[in-house]
Amino acid sequence: MSKRTKKVGNTGWMGPRYGIRIRRRVLELDRARARAAACPRCSTITLHRVASGVFECRRCGVRYASGAYLFTPPPPITRSEKDATTVVAPGKA
Repeated sequence: MSKRTKKVGNTGWMGPRYGIRIRRRVLELDRARARAAACPRCSTITLHRVASGVFECRRCGVRYASGAYLFTPPPPITRSEKDATTVVAPGKA
């Protein structure tokens, strides 16, 4: 038995509708969304999408907010940002 959606994958249900560009874009997002990402905390490839914009590590259980479909890791905190966020006790400054 032949595979009917060899070229179009999960977008086969769309048939000839919507145009090839949109179907390819949807297929690209579908494949990227299903891929596991690396967890910034434990650095293992166990981060999976739980809901729209919510990703959870299956190893350490930490949840992250990110893009709707793809995980983009948070930027590293620089030294100047750490100094700006530290709370100084009154009278110590």
